[in-house]
Amino acid sequence: MIKLNFWQKKEKFLILEVFGEKSSGFLLSLDEEKNLKIEKHWLEFSWKNLSRRFLRHLEKWKVVVSADPNFASTVSVPIKLEREAGMTRSPLSSIELENLLAQMSAKLFTQVRGEASQELGIDELDTILIDNRVSNFKIDGHHVLNPLDFKAKRLEALLELTLTTRSIFEDWKNFFNIGQVKNFFFTESARSELLALKRFKSLPVNLLVLNSGEFSHFFTLEKAAVGEVIHRHRIKWSTSRFLEIIEKNFGVSRKVSSNLYNLFLEKGLSPRLERHIGVLLKPALDQLVKNLEHLKVKGHIYIDSSLNLPSSLSLRKIKAVTKKLPTDELTEHLGFKIEGEANWPWPKDQIFKHLAPFIEFYYNNEDLSINHWLRRRLHWLGSSK
Repeated sequence: MIKLNFWQKKEKFLILEVFGEKSSGFLLSLDEEKNLKIEKHWLEFSWKNLSRRFLRHLEKWKVVVSADPNFASTVSVPIKLEREAGMTRSPLSSIELENLLAQMSAKLFTQVRGEASQELGIDELDTILIDNRVSNFKIDGHHVLNPLDFKAKRLEALLELTLTTRSIFEDWKNFFNIGQVKNFFFTESARSELLALKRFKSLPVNLLVLNSGEFSHFFTLEKAAVGEVIHRHRIKWSTSRFLEIIEKNFGVSRKVSSNLYNLFLEKGLSPRLERHIGVLLKPALDQLVKNLEHLKVKGHIYIDSSLNLPSSLSLRKIKAVTKKLPTDELTEHLGFKIEGEANWPWPKDQIFKHLAPFIEFYYNNEDLSINHWLRRRLHWLGSSK
């Protein structure tokens, strides 16, 4: 039987990646055989520049916005909800559950807002609750997939709150009103990567996100009394230190320092110059290891870095091993196939981080209706000026 690919039904996903003022994006298609293809890629994506025709497409596409850890923070909190004494003999209704969860969300938001604002380096009043979701339900100590229609005295669950900056919210709030709520999904990029790794790696899972800003981040996803929690640590360290060191010592521009650094990684320099640059970069590498020492990390650490790291980086001192994010393992384990890999705008070892937000949305696509209620009741807490 001849397969005509252009006749196959395809779903389209607009994946937007937010890095503060700059955002990029790509249009991903998925056919019935789970082939993934890049339809279009934008180095810079702006809401203001979208045409009317493009906006009409958005009503059919799934929109996934993924924010860098410097601009979004997810907090996981185990919760316990006690029903009113007069209600315990009646099955738990959707209205009662929605009210209980909405009240708890508002209460927890006021508690975690200050901590999140410090993580994001912004004023508390500019910290917005942009999404919340609940999972891992227990009714009177017993696990259930959905707590509705159970008679119970006590409800336990894991509530996750995702907070972002006011500027990010203002930039992307137009998406919140397009189509149905289920067509829009907001997440933190590191959270997506951890959840993708969890699908084929045993917990705990460690992720080190290194970027060129002032701060980098270290995350651990591990089991908790209720569900799983993500521990987040901010590290005062930047990949730009490597290029700054070369610029300063050789008196060259950023472009030249970048070329020299790449030649250093590829061993394309003379042995003498390679040794010299290695000595210059060692203090910056030692500082990174020192930051991780305080976290008492062990095992594998998956690396998501905006810049390739020198092979001389060793974490043996803290009994840890660095590993690249495994794109092939991810797609093979979940049954996806990357179509036209040569046309994808990133090398294979970087595709993982760009696919992770799609993977998170894909497996949350049949989310509990409870979470849709929560988002409707959210009212973007903290968004009023």
